[in-house]
Amino acid sequence: MEKITNFFVSKIIHKEIHNISGQIIGKLNDLILDFSQEKPTVVYIQITNWKKSFYLSADALDIFKDEKEKYHIKINSESLTIKFPGEDDIFLVRDFLDKQIVDINGKKVERVNDVRLGNINSKWQLVAVDIGTRGLLRRLGVEYPFIIFTEALKYRLRNKLIIWDDVQTLSTGVNNLQLQMPASKIETLHAADLADIIEDLDTKSRDILFHSLNNQKAAEVLEEIETDVQVNLLKSMSDEKASDILEIMPSDEIADILEEMDEDRVEKLLTHMDEESQDEIRELMEYEKETVGSIMSKDFLTFLPDVTVSDVFKWIQGNAPDEDESYYIYITNDKDNLIGVTSLFSLITSKPDTKLYNIMTTRPESLRDTDEIEDAIGLMHKYNLVSIPVIDEDNNLVGVVSLNDSIHEHSRLRRVAL
Repeated sequence: MEKITNFFVSKIIHKEIHNISGQIIGKLNDLILDFSQEKPTVVYIQITNWKKSFYLSADALDIFKDEKEKYHIKINSESLTIKFPGEDDIFLVRDFLDKQIVDINGKKVERVNDVRLGNINSKWQLVAVDIGTRGLLRRLGVEYPFIIFTEALKYRLRNKLIIWDDVQTLSTGVNNLQLQMPASKIETLHAADLADIIEDLDTKSRDILFHSLNNQKAAEVLEEIETDVQVNLLKSMSDEKASDILEIMPSDEIADILEEMDEDRVEKLLTHMDEESQDEIRELMEYEKETVGSIMSKDFLTFLPDVTVSDVFKWIQGNAPDEDESYYIYITNDKDNLIGVTSLFSLITSKPDTKLYNIMTTRPESLRDTDEIEDAIGLMHKYNLVSIPVIDEDNNLVGVVSLNDSIHEHSRLRRVAL
């Protein structure tokens, strides 16, 4: 027989175990893993004997394979360390197989059909997860018949493995494996990819994954998620936590979400925000849903006309506004009336001591806050704009609406109407 250094778990589960003298001491029922290691490490094995279970250290666990591909298990030690299971122990078969994981590289949710263990530094460690059909067939004990059948059809049934470095765990049956590994794995993904993953998860795993994110990442992801999922995620957390995440988001995004929630919860969330944020959100929520005012952003850059280009850049460097806010610089008078606009490109190509009134476009295209979203889309397409200022009846600059937000909201309203 050949001593092996890596194998699929399904090959040894429910197989007989021999002690160092060759006597059968029971059957392997499960493996207890330590998921706090860089790679999950087998620390104990669960053995059943006449419907009773006991637990031995995995330090002396040896796996052999004969010429017929049959696997044999041996505890190669005279001194056996016995363990009593704890509530926090994580069992490989019971708690990990058939559960959802995130494939970081593939950026999607997968199901664990089997796992591959390897002997690294004399420890059995989880090196890969099998998410393919072959892994499931292997567990059912019909792998080789299907291989013969598919080869007859000139199709090769392959293993579909994800190496452990590309796996993000979510939860287990006993809820012990809740992101014990660093959540930094999942936070390396783009917010839009994370949103797609979260929408594909079951409710429990969805909550676990979202709650593992830091507030900044959670806010970015929440913006990308469908409205019904947004609401459900916020319901699963405390008012204070939800408010902390929401406050990072643009006011118009917050208003859109809160409009879908119960009034009592909305008030609770708002009271945890600063007064300025509350005022902005309440103002936006007063607009009719199909109007520009309901989706306009309250985050934009505005300066007086006699400010120099150099002063604008100093302000930008000191305050680091979001990229979306910096496409256009809006010029207002001391009464907040919109009188002009200039692009970031115009600023870059102008001399530092140039006054804004010398490079601004006067009487810029704008929208009224009561105009319809469809009007905004048409105007921005016509003049090839990525965003456009919004004014009220007194010509005061009250917000900015982007082409992306306009199209997104218009599409959402049409879906709702249908």
